[in-house]
Amino acid sequence: MEHAVAEGYRLISIDRAAAPHGAAGDDWLVYQIAQGTNVVIGYRRGSRQDVAAEVERIVTAFNVRQLSKGRRYRSARPPTPPPRHKVVA
Repeated sequence: MEHAVAEGYRLISIDRAAAPHGAAGDDWLVYQIAQGTNVVIGYRRGSRQDVAAEVERIVTAFNVRQLSKGRRYRSARPPTPPPRHKVVA
């Protein structure tokens, strides 16, 4: 079975955003963290500098957790079926 080492998480962007539904304030930022083609989107309130520092801590925690568990993921390809054996009568 083929395994590939999972890519690390990385910060993609931090941008100003409108407050999420039901929230107040005009100091919201939206961030994107990616791992391969997977993207995590989150919202934080505060200054860009404070949010950037917090998101970097999140990215580091994701990567530490991934390394400590030795995470691997399978290829997106379906598994190869086992070989068929001829039945001899």
